[in-house]
Amino acid sequence: MRLGILIILFISILSCAKKTEPVDSIFVQQQEISIAQPRVTATSTIIDSTVKITAALALEDVAIYYTTDGAVPTENNTKYTVPITVQKEGKYAFKAFHPDWKPSETTTLKLYKKGITPRKMDWQTTAHTTYPGVGPMTVLNQKKASLNFKDQQWMGYDSLAFAKAYFDKKPFIKSMTIGYLIDTKSWIFPPEKVVVLLNEKDTLQIDIPKTTEGETPRLDDVYIPINKEIERVSIRVYNTSKLPEWHPGKGLKAWLFMDEWIFNE
Repeated sequence: MRLGILIILFISILSCAKKTEPVDSIFVQQQEISIAQPRVTATSTIIDSTVKITAALALEDVAIYYTTDGAVPTENNTKYTVPITVQKEGKYAFKAFHPDWKPSETTTLKLYKKGITPRKMDWQTTAHTTYPGVGPMTVLNQKKASLNFKDQQWMGYDSLAFAKAYFDKKPFIKSMTIGYLIDTKSWIFPPEKVVVLLNEKDTLQIDIPKTTEGETPRLDDVYIPINKEIERVSIRVYNTSKLPEWHPGKGLKAWLFMDEWIFNE
């Protein structure tokens, strides 16, 4: 009898404790949880004249702030209220804030300026038959690919990618940008290096930093300074010849996935 009374009393105490949990405690728990990242889309990621960027997050009382230089936004930056029309290339970063929750992770969107289109593109090697893109001109069609490696805007190589581009009237080209995908779980790595021969005279080599274990899939690019009048240019993009020790396929070749090659004026 005495044991039954003690059990009932113990259950009553627990029940009261749950009902009287302080509001401050709930608030602290909320402050430990981040809200979702804002969804950011653009009418195009390659700017011809203008591009419209839209950011959204379906959550009451949320505020989104953004920067135009890739810096992580704070509540001191510009507040997003309506779609943004932009003309300038660069990194646009968006972050969501809420009075009761931790801020979101940052969503970054990189925009590129439309470049000069070569008169002719002559491929010396071909993409793998499984990942041919939409044909030999995939890298010049002004369409960036998504994070999905099955996106048709990717050209996939398991060896050297080598092409020659020819220009009319020897335009002055400031630089070249080559876009690529990193998705190590799918064996897709950055190129090891890019070697460029300008007008059959000057050679440039750009070495690409190695990818580390645990990197999340992302889009990236290699920037190649040129600053010359160009009649022809040969581009060799070398895939990662040996996967690192931490990778399940260590010692084997990696995939190289590229989308746009942009010749910047």
